Amino acid sequence: MLLPSEHEGIGAGPGSGGNAMKPPIRISLFGKFSARLGEEVLLDHIPHKAQELLAYLVLHRGKAHPRDTLAELLWGETDSPNSRKYLRQALWQLHSGLLSLGRARAAQMLHAQADWLELALDDRVETDVVEFEEAFAAVKAVRGDALRPDEARALAGTAQLYRGDLLEGWLAEWCVYDRERFRRMYLTILDKLIDHYEARHEYDAAIAYATVALRYDRARERSHRSMMRSLAKSGDRGEALRQYERCVASLREELAVEPEPETVVLEQMIRAGNVVGAVRESVAAGNGHGDPGGNGHDLMLVPGTRRRTAGAARQP
Repeated sequence: MLLPSEHEGIGAGPGSGGNAMKPPIRISLFGKFSARLGEEVLLDHIPHKAQELLAYLVLHRGKAHPRDTLAELLWGETDSPNSRKYLRQALWQLHSGLLSLGRARAAQMLHAQADWLELALDDRVETDVVEFEEAFAAVKAVRGDALRPDEARALAGTAQLYRGDLLEGWLAEWCVYDRERFRRMYLTILDKLIDHYEARHEYDAAIAYATVALRYDRARERSHRSMMRSLAKSGDRGEALRQYERCVASLREELAVEPEPETVVLEQMIRAGNVVGAVRESVAAGNGHGDPGGNGHDLMLVPGTRRRTAGAARQP
């Protein structure tokens, strides 16, 4: 039964039969929320809270959720009786929006009981966040410079799924954690692609992916280093040094900090015309941070190769 007794008056929607012939449903949560059945747009006219309910159920798919928990999460600013009422309304609106799939197919997706709700996604429902998570998991433990060309191409396709931050523009507090989680995953994917193309001496591609990473976090020092290194290795030492200055400015403006020693060392080596593999990044499996064990090389300051000393670079 799709909905509890208070909703039994819903009539059967079009296309109740022949579900096997229906095209896949496509639900997108990166960037602007959207749902489509082939070329048909779904759920664009239902209230925002009903869309929000679906988005939450997609992100936390495959498990039953207590109605009280959902009501508190989505309508926590109201008292309990009203929040339960608003949840019932949103559920009704969501169900009505799914009726174009046919009652049987909608019932397979959305299960509602007196005290529980659950969204079940089968192979006829495509979601960008699910595809993204699965693709990330497949390469999480693979170093970027160890990716095969076919793996790198697949990972580049995964990066294209990320059309923007999760539910971009939504102010709901419940999605903040997942938004940051997906952004970290995305930046880690970009790191792996940068390392792959740098290892293959395809510096234009590495620079392009580093540029994208810096659009999402202009003070991300790892991405600045990748850009500096690839620019220098491609023969543009001047632009690599200007990138260092942009890095310093971004760190001061965004975080009020100075560059890490690795960044200072890299700048000195570029200025000396001595960029070598010793300062290449080491990607820890899947977390987007450097390898805590190091890469087997000791980084040392190169004296007398800069117009300013390392200490001077840290003057405000």
